[in-house]
Amino acid sequence: MALIEELNQQGNFLFRWRSYIPGVILFLSLLYLPYVPYFQGNYMSNLYWLAGAFVVSFAGLFVRCFTIGYTPKNTSGRNTKQQVADVVNQSGIYSLVRHPLYVGNFLMYLGPVIILRDFAFALVYIMFFYLYYERIIFAEEYFLRGKFKDAYLKWADKTPAFIPRLSGYVKPNLDFSFRNIWKREYPSLFGIIVVFTVFDLIQIYFQEPNLRMVDIAGIWKPFHTWFFGFGLVFYVVTRIIVKTTKLLEVEGR
Repeated sequence: MALIEELNQQGNFLFRWRSYIPGVILFLSLLYLPYVPYFQGNYMSNLYWLAGAFVVSFAGLFVRCFTIGYTPKNTSGRNTKQQVADVVNQSGIYSLVRHPLYVGNFLMYLGPVIILRDFAFALVYIMFFYLYYERIIFAEEYFLRGKFKDAYLKWADKTPAFIPRLSGYVKPNLDFSFRNIWKREYPSLFGIIVVFTVFDLIQIYFQEPNLRMVDIAGIWKPFHTWFFGFGLVFYVVTRIIVKTTKLLEVEGR
C-alpha cells in the first residue's frame, strides 16, 4: 500500500475514535496526579492554579462553540462513521484556521495537563496530540480535496491548518446559533466540569491524608457541590430536552 493511502486509512480509523482516544491523556494524568504536590504547598494556592488550568480548557470549549455557532449542517460535526461535508467552510473562524475544532480540543485537554506542572509530560502530550491528529487531519483533507478540488485548494493555500492567522477574518455566512451550540456541546462542558472536580478531589485525598472523611466532606460542600451539581443538572436536563423534544433543533444546522 502506498504511504499516502496508508496515512489516509490510519486517519479514517482514528477519525472514528477521535472522541475517545485522547482520554488516554486524562488517564495518564490521573495516574500521575497523586504525586503532584499542592501549588505553593497549600490548598488555596492550588485551587487558583486549578482555576487557571480550567480557563485554558474553557477557552478550548469557547473555540469549539464559536466554530459550531456559525456552521451549517453536515460540517464540523460529531459524525464518526465517515467523512461528511456538504460545503467547504471558509468564513468565520474558518477564514483564520482550517481545523478550529481541533484547536479547541487541544486547549481542552491541555488544561488537565497544566495541573500536573510537569514540562516533560506536557511535551509528551503535545507530541501525542500532534501525531494523533495529524493523521486525522490528513484523512479529512484528503477527502475534502477529492470532493471539492480547486475550491478547497485555493482556501487551503491561504489558511493555516492549526495555528490561526491574526488577520483576514471573513464574516460568517450564517447567523450565530446558541441552540446549536447547546445541543452539540453540552457533553463537552459537563466533561470539563467532571474532570476538574475529580482532579481537585484526588489532590485533596493524596495531599492531605490525615483528613477524616468528614473533613473532606467539609471541603466538598462549599465549592464542589455547586460546581459539580450545576454541571450534572445542566447535562441531565439538556439530554432530556435533546432526546425528547425538538426545542434545540435549528433548520439547516
